[in-house]
Amino acid sequence: MHQERFPCAIYTDFRRRCPGGRTNCLIARALPERTNPPCCARLALILLFGRNMYIARHTFGAAHSALLIAVLFAQVSAAQAAAAHDPAVFGGTEEPREGDGGPAREATAAERADRVAPNWSESTLSGDWGGARQRLYDAGIELELLYTADYLRNNSGGLKRGGGYMGHVDVILQLDGERLLGWQGGSAYLQLISNSGKRVNLNYVGSLMGVDNIEAPVNRSGIFRAWLQQSFLDDKASLRLGLYPIDSEFYVTNSSGVFLHPSFGMAAEAGDFGTLAGPSIYPTSSWGARLRVDPDPAWYAMLAVTRALPSDRAATAGPNISWQQGIGSMVIGEVGLRPIELGVFGETAPATTVGDAADDFQSTSKLALGAWRFAPQFPELVAVDAAGDAQTTTHWGAYVLGEQTLYRVPGSKRNLTGFIRYGITDGKTNNIDYSVSAGIAWQGVFAGREDDVFGIAATRAHVGPQGRELLTADLGSALSSTAETVVEISYQAQLARGVIVQPVVQRIFNPGLSLPDSTVAGARLQLAF
Repeated sequence: MHQERFPCAIYTDFRRRCPGGRTNCLIARALPERTNPPCCARLALILLFGRNMYIARHTFGAAHSALLIAVLFAQVSAAQAAAAHDPAVFGGTEEPREGDGGPAREATAAERADRVAPNWSESTLSGDWGGARQRLYDAGIELELLYTADYLRNNSGGLKRGGGYMGHVDVILQLDGERLLGWQGGSAYLQLISNSGKRVNLNYVGSLMGVDNIEAPVNRSGIFRAWLQQSFLDDKASLRLGLYPIDSEFYVTNSSGVFLHPSFGMAAEAGDFGTLAGPSIYPTSSWGARLRVDPDPAWYAMLAVTRALPSDRAATAGPNISWQQGIGSMVIGEVGLRPIELGVFGETAPATTVGDAADDFQSTSKLALGAWRFAPQFPELVAVDAAGDAQTTTHWGAYVLGEQTLYRVPGSKRNLTGFIRYGITDGKTNNIDYSVSAGIAWQGVFAGREDDVFGIAATRAHVGPQGRELLTADLGSALSSTAETVVEISYQAQLARGVIVQPVVQRIFNPGLSLPDSTVAGARLQLAF
């Protein structure tokens, strides 16, 4: 089973209001016989775009989640017993999973081009469904059901001691237009999400950036992503339209996806809502369009335009907002290079021979520069003009990121990858004016456990002068720091097919810029069916 990625931020509502009455919401942040393709097409399109599609909020509620965990642990025990007689059960696939959000990360265009059918027997609890899953895949339909359960506890500092369970469900349907309908270059994607459990950061920690990338301000269920895509120019370009969260592709480093902290998905400064609106990111998406070009293996470029989410609805909105409920727009662009394709770093290991267990190994190599801005102009946090009205300015930001496979054990998948990211904002319309993060992910620390991943990373978010003034006014006392820093250590262990357990420890320095240093510890359980 490939490790699930959670390149996202979470919403953290500190229930603060600025003097002008503007809500200050922070984003800390898958058939006995071959199925008839035309029938599948009609069914898939109905599922994807039917007017009456609706997921009841309690379908994946806490009671169901508890029952699900009990059943799954019984299955895990059976899988582990089988694994004792079949070492292949502990294998893992290297197929990137799409899905975002609290959701899994999205595959790049290059990854999708090289994609082969997943090995469900080794990567999921439910297997190939007697061959039905492969037949559906051959017809152009792929279904995934993913479940994530986190338990985190604040053991010191922060607001108070305590913790709780948080759950997240992803139901993902991917459609290949060419195999399904003869639609050359076409594809579609539908993702339903459901959240359950407590809000550990909001109730116990009080961090500006959050602590867990599946935490949401309110539990919600429904459609999170739904888009159509058309590829052209021999698959060197694509246009995507629909419900589109930008953190599925923009400002993403794969090697940081192993961590639970939200800022290793969408960085803190870009996910921090402004005084008027914020971006389409987990756990609420909006409508948009994205153009991507990959003219050469060595570089790519992307541009997206989405509706902005109003700040006063960020903490209460469902998994998506309608076009009418959006406010203004956000434009974001990114240009990236693959240094290894340019020969900058050379190969990380000698070429492997056919039949080698690692002959399909691909090094991580990426250097990207991006920028974004919102329209219309936003009120500043505290600055006013001579008449006492809030001054307005452009809400914008820019970022640079890089990640690279630094070392690979020859003839294996064991490798060390590092990442670094830095981003800035205008610093006047939202609290955080810059953030920086860096870390390493070491896959296969121990020989014989090549699918396990150890990671250690740090992130720091700095609050600008206006943000500090606003926070000071809310607190009624001086702040103890100008920035919040988090260090996370994590180990992602593949226990059996479709089962990952991940213990984690976070040390949060100056949470909320005013609270005692916090120590958060817990574990994540990921299940793929």
